[in-house]
Amino acid sequence: MSDQKCIVCGGARIFSFSTPVGPRAYCGACFHGWRLDQPVYAYSNTAMCSLGTSRRRLETQIGFFAPFAPDRASILEIGCATGELAAATRDRLDIGRYEAIELSPAGALARTRVDRLYTAPLRDLLARGENLGPYDLILMSHVLEHITDPAAELRAMAGVLRPSGHLFLEVPNLSGHRRLPIDDNRSHLHFFSPTSLSRMLADVGLETIATVTDVRLDARYADSLQVIARPFDVPTWPAHFLSDHPDVSNETNIVVWGAGSLADEILANFFDASKIGWFIDANPAKQAGLCLGKRVLPPESLGDAPQTILINSIDFADTIAENICRVSPGVKHRLIRIGDLLGD
Repeated sequence: MSDQKCIVCGGARIFSFSTPVGPRAYCGACFHGWRLDQPVYAYSNTAMCSLGTSRRRLETQIGFFAPFAPDRASILEIGCATGELAAATRDRLDIGRYEAIELSPAGALARTRVDRLYTAPLRDLLARGENLGPYDLILMSHVLEHITDPAAELRAMAGVLRPSGHLFLEVPNLSGHRRLPIDDNRSHLHFFSPTSLSRMLADVGLETIATVTDVRLDARYADSLQVIARPFDVPTWPAHFLSDHPDVSNETNIVVWGAGSLADEILANFFDASKIGWFIDANPAKQAGLCLGKRVLPPESLGDAPQTILINSIDFADTIAENICRVSPGVKHRLIRIGDLLGD
């Protein structure tokens, strides 16, 4: 064990050993790995090839981040190589502006595929007053592991990201291949675990909201880690947005069948109680009481007049629908399931 501390989480349980490429350390708390003697790699003198740029591979990447790209998205890709991902993204998504950074001579081809190409690191661009962003989406694929200070790079990215924006990252997962215990790529300075990457993102104010492993770059890096992160903020929501759903927005005096936990968990937070006439629940312990200030009645109280009924259950929605038909045969009630309002 080493007496140094983890560069990600500050943990002191550090294990170190040497390989043919040099000494490295691993943290026993967040499982991050890094090179103790970090060599300098001259990217400006080496044309970086676009690895893993088959159409299927690119579609896999785009499919992961596409749900987080708004219409007319402004995108920054860091480390775009020859711009294969940029070209494929522009073919598939509605892009307003696509900018990119590439330090190597490969940028000469990428320049024809993006709106603007920068040839200096993001932090250098910001330090000299370059006006970048804000961006809806920042993309970085198999780049972060090459950077000496990845936390500083993530902090710079967070600084040019819209508050509503998202960051897509792809890095080797640990060794990058499940059959290989380590990654000894000379240009890789950091070896991320899902834990250490999420921790590093959190430390710069970015919340990881989606993660996937076993993403194939090529035969060597058959296990890559992809994440989507966004600036963290305390949750807010439009009041009563579920009762603004088209299925119920024009309804009043809705009968809610089910005065159980979803009433507190969902309806109390997201539904306008003034639209509710009363509750029905088969549990005698709830009957004759109140739920969200409305009466709770037994199923037999439904009567013969057609009603709009919100089935306030996920697991037992089908059973409740059957019960409604049984206690009110032949009556054409309008049934709406809470799952429909949730988009399930």
